[in-house]
Amino acid sequence: VDPHKSLMVQEELFDVLWNDSRSRIRAEGVNELTVNKHLKDTQQVSFQQMTHLDHAFTEYKEDPEKRTEEIALAVWMHLLMKDEGASDDLIKRLAAYVEYDYRNIVLALPDEYFQEGRINWGSMPNFDGMKDKNGKTIQPLPLNTDDILPKGWVKALTDAGDTYFWNTETNMTTWQRP
Repeated sequence: VDPHKSLMVQEELFDVLWNDSRSRIRAEGVNELTVNKHLKDTQQVSFQQMTHLDHAFTEYKEDPEKRTEEIALAVWMHLLMKDEGASDDLIKRLAAYVEYDYRNIVLALPDEYFQEGRINWGSMPNFDGMKDKNGKTIQPLPLNTDDILPKGWVKALTDAGDTYFWNTETNMTTWQRP
């Protein structure tokens, strides 16, 4: 793996995380004077996670089984905050998502796509039929009708934390729900 390319990926991911976190913090109505404190806390947790994932991908580059175990440990420790109630099924699905995006971005993405910011993130894992710690199927949460948008539309946040809607097919944006 080219160290320069790896550094570019890390910087891009950091920028995306930073901007997204700031928008989400503001969207929660946090006092503007404390936004940077919350960003610092987010940065600390995410840095620990990224360091752990870097370790998994470099130390176990040639050992997919150990790498998967280490990614799963990173997911449990840093995303799920060592939640003893988190199911192994959830951890495995999230670890598979991390592995997929790593392979997609670092190993498969053409350099020119990366430099142009054309990164195709993988779809979120399917959580249907997920099992709890006791092996019992977890019932899906009821669907919130406010989350349903017409085809092609997604909800997004400005840097100020304001919600807007974006049509990914036409590139049209609107403040009003479509």
